[in-house]
Amino acid sequence: MKNNVKNLIEFIDHSPSCFHVIENARKQFLEHGFMELKEKEYWDLEEGKSYFVTRNGSSIIAFHLPKKDFQGFHIVASDSPTYRIKEQPEMSVEKHYTKLNIERYGGMIPETWFDRPLSVAGRIIIEENGQIKDQLVNIDRDLMIIPNLAIHMNREVNDGYKYNAQKDMLPLYGDGAAKDTFMKTIACAAGVNEEDILAHDLFLYNRIKGTIWGAHEEFV
Repeated sequence: MKNNVKNLIEFIDHSPSCFHVIENARKQFLEHGFMELKEKEYWDLEEGKSYFVTRNGSSIIAFHLPKKDFQGFHIVASDSPTYRIKEQPEMSVEKHYTKLNIERYGGMIPETWFDRPLSVAGRIIIEENGQIKDQLVNIDRDLMIIPNLAIHMNREVNDGYKYNAQKDMLPLYGDGAAKDTFMKTIACAAGVNEEDILAHDLFLYNRIKGTIWGAHEEFV
């Protein structure tokens, strides 16, 4: 069981966005004998075999086709609530520092995002040799943070304060000199030219690693 948990933590560590999750899951399914299906193709399914299909690089459905003596169904599903980076995200604040404009994606507990090292991962759409393609990208370093205000600047924080996503939850990316560098940072991490990036689907992710803990290492 402990090896399974360690494998889970390792999978999470290597899957900083939904696009990375799907690609990593796809590789694991293929390694374990699953067959990949395409939505535009005819499916000739056989009893006792396992299959999966992906859509848009952001979702995956895997299933095992049972034989006639099966007793029931086991269904597992998951989602990935996070913050999505908006187009043209940089926001200069009084020319002293730079924030990024984000929006909520899925359901989450906003308070858990404060004061943690964050970074950005997802995919970019690029033009390469006249062809349009998508490419995964991960800025694999501590890049930004969503800072809490000092309590004397927000006295209601411990009294059920309702956070404003467009005011309280914007990540601090850098000082004033960081303006106009975000897409350069993305391009550098992806190993492409900034002018070749046509669009992006980028998300924040928490840099703190998963752990096994508890008196008897019974929790994840």
